Parts: sequence; structure tokens; C-alpha cells
Amino acid sequence: MLLLAACSTDATVRSTTARPIGDPPVTSDTDEPTDPTDPTTPGTDDTAPDTTDGTTPAGTIDWGPCDDEVATDPILECGSLTVPLDPQNPGGDTIDIAMVRVPAADPDDRVGAVLFNPGGPGGSGFDYVAQAGTTMVSEMGLEDFDVIGFDPRGVDRSNGLRCLADAEIDASMYLDYTPDTPEEQAAVDAVDGQFEEACLAAFGDTLIHYSTVNTAYDMDAIRAALGDEQISFIGISYGTYLGSMYATLFPDRVRAMVLDAAFEPTGDTIEQQYTTQAQGFDDAFENWVEWCQTNESCAFRSDDVTAAWDALRLQLDATPAPASDGRLANETVLDTATNSALYSESQWPLLASALQSASAGDGDELFILADSYNGRNPDGTYATISQSFQIITCASGIDAEVPDDPQALVDQLLAIAPRYAQGISVDDFTDSCALLMPNVEPIELSYPGDAPILVVGGLNDPATPFRWAEEMTVAMGSNARLLTYTGEGHGQMLNSTCVTEWEGRVITDLELPPEGEVCDPDPPVAKPGYWDTLPVPEGVSDPIDASAVNGVLGITPTLAYSESRTTALSPAEALDAYDAALEELGFVVADRVESIPGVPQGVYFTDEGTVFSILAIAGDAYDSPDLGGLADVVDRTQTLLVLLAFSV
Repeated sequence: MLLLAACSTDATVRSTTARPIGDPPVTSDTDEPTDPTDPTTPGTDDTAPDTTDGTTPAGTIDWGPCDDEVATDPILECGSLTVPLDPQNPGGDTIDIAMVRVPAADPDDRVGAVLFNPGGPGGSGFDYVAQAGTTMVSEMGLEDFDVIGFDPRGVDRSNGLRCLADAEIDASMYLDYTPDTPEEQAAVDAVDGQFEEACLAAFGDTLIHYSTVNTAYDMDAIRAALGDEQISFIGISYGTYLGSMYATLFPDRVRAMVLDAAFEPTGDTIEQQYTTQAQGFDDAFENWVEWCQTNESCAFRSDDVTAAWDALRLQLDATPAPASDGRLANETVLDTATNSALYSESQWPLLASALQSASAGDGDELFILADSYNGRNPDGTYATISQSFQIITCASGIDAEVPDDPQALVDQLLAIAPRYAQGISVDDFTDSCALLMPNVEPIELSYPGDAPILVVGGLNDPATPFRWAEEMTVAMGSNARLLTYTGEGHGQMLNSTCVTEWEGRVITDLELPPEGEVCDPDPPVAKPGYWDTLPVPEGVSDPIDASAVNGVLGITPTLAYSESRTTALSPAEALDAYDAALEELGFVVADRVESIPGVPQGVYFTDEGTVFSILAIAGDAYDSPDLGGLADVVDRTQTLLVLLAFSV
């Protein structure tokens, strides 16, 4: 299975969420596809079970206040749109597509809508926009647009595909899939085919309708319901495939597109796909190793980090590290956690801390990373991406090919990417899609239109290597432009100032960067001159090792200079103490904000306009969806204080 990924939706410090905004206080290949909202569209299938009967008239979205626990910002509006399960059979069964939007600031100045998909396949656009939509608006200048996140069909709120119970997923997710004992082999055999059988029992022959093509039709139904002639779109990772599919099917309805971390568009063989991505992950691992060996803050630092990682893998294979919830972190958890951390440089310190903890017999931090990748929540429930990923992939004709010689491919992968390939066996190359549905031939992507399309490719992206961005640019035609990012990680929207600014300009001004434009990583935020003079109120600890905290919260050196402390004081008491002490030193004390729901944040300004901030996180908030994993790295009897200095 190829590794794509949803872009993180955590509404934590990640990207720029915790940075205060504002000033100091004073159809077919040749024909245009039929409109799925048109009742005259011919139908082919009216037998699909397990969907909801549509009671909302087709083509209408009733926007209103959100009652979803993720969408807590009062500026957000929620709605849904009823669409046909089979767009070619509009009179058949229906599903509801769940949406959330940050509405345009002034309806009179509204330019249009920007639809967003964070990747996957199976990632929740609803979650991402609910948690980071206002940051997208402010950082990208999208105030004149409705920024809309939606759960694609089969994902979470949009008839989310759940074939197995959470406990069943837990039982199979982290098995040793390269078994070397009879017991390990028996455990693997016990779950063989379980997922496919459960999906067929639950959804039958409707699974084939959860395709990228049909999601593109849903996007056009959203456009029609909004009353817009065209839409703009931002997609990350698999979202670039969805966006390019929409451009292929509905070329006249594209206003502008951003395709960040482009997926392979040209039909590589399965051998080409696996070898390209495996090399990308191993290269990213080597970059992490170099960082760890040369950075004193790396908790796993040694003379030979690669050898230490290999030794830990053998250790966990023989003796898994227990986690506080009773699960055991074996080498499969290690592999998943490592791959997860390579998606974002912000996770590198957490990976180092997790490896060091696992070496000492504590598996909690490895599970933070691995669970994040697999969509497992702190309470043991799973987002649907753990199951919808495979179904959407198969229904879209992605990754359905079987190599001619599976063992030869495994040997090739071990030769070019020895770390990444350790967990791969010939069993990974069975045609599981054939068990779920008939074979699907993917549509060739091409865009003949003239709307500006920005393709962003990272030179060190492990999941979607740079070659794929080059190929996507060609597939999207003469008005597509490639923007090169030289830093680390997968997907750069809100992670790179340069990339984010260009992405915003494409949407707002329809302006593409010059040919050959390159974006370098943001420089780290320097330690402020006032930092060592900051007060430490009574009852507040000395600085703690914050590598794991920073990883969980997504704090990077380019986002903020940071320090973490703990206290027995409540968040309000701690911030009151800091307010009084900082005001005496001449800081301007602003009104408190809640960039993270339920987490008060003190905001302070110096005379020079420097922004200083303190997140005060109570122990009972550590298990919230926005802060998943924090309870495993900080004593929950303590309030965590995260001090942040941002660049001017």
C-alpha cells in the first residue's frame, strides 16, 4: 500500500494557529460531464443499500450554526448537501456531504468559494477547516472567499465507511507483518481477509461508488448549490489528485487551483510507485539522522543514530515496549511512528524523544506518532481514514496493480531503501481490491483550460517525491506552474511563508510565480534579547525538556522560539501571575484569546512590537482531540505553560 497521508488537522500550535493575529491593543474524455444536480441526468443503478434517504431538496445547502464538537469557532457555519450515491443515477439512493465554512468577511465583496481537501485518501476537510480555516484566511488573504472544508463521500460525517469495530482495528493495526514465530504468523493469518469480508457484508456492491471521480462530481454539486459558475480549490497530497480530477472532468468550472505535494498523475507501474516512494522515505530518514547526530537537543543522539535505530527495532521485535494503555509497541509501531514523523520536520524532536523512551521500555510516545498516522484518537476510537483509505483507493483505480514478481520487488526495495522496506513482505502485494469490487481503470488526468494552477513540489518530500510534482505540472497544461520547496516535509501550506504567500496569490489575484521559482525554508526564530529577563512567578517550574511537547503541539523553530514549564496553579492563576509580572516590566498585556478551544492564551507586546505569548493548558485538557498525546508526555496533575516568542 502506497503511503499518502492527510495533512494534519490538529488545531494546536502547528502552523500559525497559536500566533495572535492583529495589532497591539489601542463524463467522458471528450464531452462535458453531466451535472449531477440536473434531474435529467440518465441513471444506471438504483439498488445501493446502506445510505440515507434524501429529505433535503437536491442542490441546496442550508448553512447555519455548527453543533459539531470540532467546529467551535462562532464564525464557522455548517451545512450539508444531498447528492446521488451514483452521480449517473440521480434518482437512486443518496448520501449527505457534510461541510463547514469560514464565510467571506463581507457578502458584498465575496469573490467565490475555495474548496479544500487535506489528503488521504480519507482525510477530513471538515476537521481541517473547522480547526485551521481562520488561519488559512488570515495567512493567505482569503477574506473575500468562502473557505469550505468538506468530508468526501465515505469519510467521517459523509456516510463514513466503517467496516470493522475499533477493537477489531486495534487487534490488526500493529501486528508483526513480517512474522518470525508461529504465534506471530497465526495472528496475521487470523485477520487475513477480515477487512474485505466485513466491508462487503456492510456495504456490498456500493463500495465502487466511493471513488475520486464521484467525489469530483460532489464538488461540482457543491459549486452548483452555491450558485457559482466556477470554484477555486486547494488540495494537499491525495487532494492534488482530487483537484486534478475535477479539472479534468470540469475544465470550464475551474477558477484557480493550488496542488500542494502532488500525487503521481501519469500511471506509473506499481514497481515505479513503490521504488520512488521508498527512496523518498529513506532519504528523509537520512536527513533526520543527520539532524539528530548534529543537534544537541536530539534525545536519541549518538555517534551512529542509524545503528541505534536498527538496534531498537530488533529490541522491540523481541520485547515490545508497553504503553500506559496496555498496548505493546513492537517494530511495526516503530516503523509507523518513524514514517509518520518524516512527514513533518516539526515531528523530528518527538520521534527522537519517542525512540529514547522506547529504548527505556516506554512505548507511549511511539504510539502518539503511529496513532496520529492511522487516525486513532486518544480514547481508542478511529477516524474513518483507517478504513476509507483502502476503499477510496480501490474505487479510484489507484494502487490496484500487482507486481509481476512480488519477491523481486521486495528485494529491490530492500536494496534501495533498507530501512523503509524492512516491514514489507510479498503479502503486501496481493490484489485486495479484487476482493472488494470489479477492476477500475483510472481516468487519464489532463487539463485543457486556462485557469492558473500552482503545483508545489518539495525536494525532500518523502510521501510524494518531487518527480510527481513535475509530472503533475505537465498534466495540468500550459497554464500550470511548478513551485519548488527546498525544505523538509510533506505539504507546505501554512508551514512555509514563501509557499503560503504564493498559494494565496494564486487564489486571490490569479497570479502564478515566475518560471523556476524556488522557496527556501523559513529561518528559525531567534531567541529574543528579553528572554532571559522574563519573570518566573512563584509556583512555576524551571524549563522542562520540551522536545516531546513541541512535537505534539507542532512547534518548530521557524514558528516560534519556545520554552515549556509546569505548575500546580490553574491556567487562570498562572496567566494572572504572568500578567502582573510582565506589566511591571513594561509589556503591553492584551486580551486573552483561545486559539485552541478551551486553552487560554496570554498575549503580550513589547514596545518594539514583538509578540510574546503563553499557552496555559490544564491537565484535564490533555486528552482533547486538539491535544491528542499530550497526556503521555506531561503529568496531567500539572498545568503546562508553553512560552512562545514570534518573529516580528
